[in-house]
Amino acid sequence: MGRMGKVNVYLPDDLERAVRAAGLSVSAVCQSALQSALAKLGQLSSTGQGHFTPRLTAIIDSQRTLRAGQGRDVSALDLLCGILKDGENLGARAVQALGVDLPAPNIPQGPEGTGALAPDALEALANAFKVALDMRHDHIGTEHVVIAMAADGAPAHDIFAVLGITDRLLRQQVERMIANPWTHQHGKPEVQPDAFARLDEEVRRLAAELGELRRNGPGQGPGLDTA
Repeated sequence: MGRMGKVNVYLPDDLERAVRAAGLSVSAVCQSALQSALAKLGQLSSTGQGHFTPRLTAIIDSQRTLRAGQGRDVSALDLLCGILKDGENLGARAVQALGVDLPAPNIPQGPEGTGALAPDALEALANAFKVALDMRHDHIGTEHVVIAMAADGAPAHDIFAVLGITDRLLRQQVERMIANPWTHQHGKPEVQPDAFARLDEEVRRLAAELGELRRNGPGQGPGLDTA
């Protein structure tokens, strides 16, 4: 066995008492859970297969069919577009509840392909899985994708930023809606007067960068930041 690192695990008082009473080994349980999470994350990052909600699964399948017909693969922004256009899912409703009437943007086209999930889409789903884990949810839904897409460095971060929406605000709104599906309370994003003009400018910038990437070929020229 290799060198063992040390990680502190903090538990709520009631859970700690229950674990002690049951005589469970916290180290063994945590190792098993982490190995399982890493395996799922690896599968998501390479194949896009995960424990998705039926709604998210339907949106992914719909985007794959649509983009295949257009002769291209499904990008991360395609996934966001599909979620917002669906409108009835928790991710889209969380955006709307933040006081922004946001239609699905006219996004730049993704890479040519056959309807497979592009690398940035796979990364978006993997990041959504991390969000779900952090929120202690046992599924990956549209809400987790939207939160992940608003995070720093995500493909849609700048689009959300010009509307005053952050991943923190989205997560808080999702948690409120899960706790009370009928709630009308929402946070107030700091939307500037020219937000929608800036949104249009940001989408045009993404389209220009993608066009430049296509002209120059892989590894040359500016590209979309999908870190």
